[in-house]
Amino acid sequence: MLICQQQFANVGPVTIHKLRALEYLIAVVDAGGFAPAARQLGVASPSIHRLVRALESEIGLSLLDRDSKPLATTLDGQRYVERARALLGELQSLEAGLRDRVQSPSGTLVVAAQGVTIEHVLVPALPSFHDRFPQIQVDLRDAGQQRDVESLGADVLMMFGWPPPQAALLRTLAHTRWLIVAAPAFWARHGVPAHPSELARLPCVQFRVPYGEVLRRWVFVRDGERVEVETSGWLIGDYRNALDAPVCAGQMVARVNDLTAREALRSGALQPVLLDWVGQASPPLNLLLRRALARQGRVRAWVDFMATWAEGLTRARLPPGLPPVTPAARPDWFRKRVG
Repeated sequence: MLICQQQFANVGPVTIHKLRALEYLIAVVDAGGFAPAARQLGVASPSIHRLVRALESEIGLSLLDRDSKPLATTLDGQRYVERARALLGELQSLEAGLRDRVQSPSGTLVVAAQGVTIEHVLVPALPSFHDRFPQIQVDLRDAGQQRDVESLGADVLMMFGWPPPQAALLRTLAHTRWLIVAAPAFWARHGVPAHPSELARLPCVQFRVPYGEVLRRWVFVRDGERVEVETSGWLIGDYRNALDAPVCAGQMVARVNDLTAREALRSGALQPVLLDWVGQASPPLNLLLRRALARQGRVRAWVDFMATWAEGLTRARLPPGLPPVTPAARPDWFRKRVG
């Protein structure tokens, strides 16, 4: 209110009625008349007439040229409306900021995630989340091989892949694309494959999923042709950083989803090949939340924020220029092992 009194010191104390009169005055000027302003504001036209007249009477000036068609301001009214518009805009911004502080969600949010999700999704996202929701404390836990949000004691679980059946709400944040990658030195030494079948002769890292399946069989589709390749290599594991090490060192080939290879692709450390082939059953980025907590403010804040963050990741996919990613069906091994 101090700001209002400083800018309109010559017109007496600023009251709620005067602020409403300023709002009505601006609406009349913008709409070009009292009747259209009343329709836009959803109030009776006489109410607008009465408050604007009272405002003019208090300051001793005519603010509107009522003989003009459409209605226009007088010269004094034009200057007054400009100042009033700036004042109300500042006041609305102040009120919005105060409401955000009062209504800002708070408390501790327990987030579980697999290691690759933590590294490639959460690490870059967490500072921005804190800037947006400073009153939420995030308790981040490595999910390891566990994929049940309640068993983890978490509010939400984030993971690449398909979760087992459980009493939780599931939201898919993004779909991914398989990329066949190796270091540029590896392709220079072994040659760039022209067909997926050539991967059978190259050393490929073997990833073991939490359900025990080793993903040796890589399936590709192009123009109706389906190719299944049985890959092999000297390294099998479930820890992504360890599997990446010989790939980046120029020793092996890897199949990785595109949202986890952005930095390596951007720097040129890894080079993708066979881009005209579509790898099948690339894991989506999923978020699970406990049903009982779905309406908690801190949980809703996390879900909405991560949905927006994932949209940003998908818009910045590398390499650019490829066809849109389509949702992947659950692979056969998942249906057999998990259901």
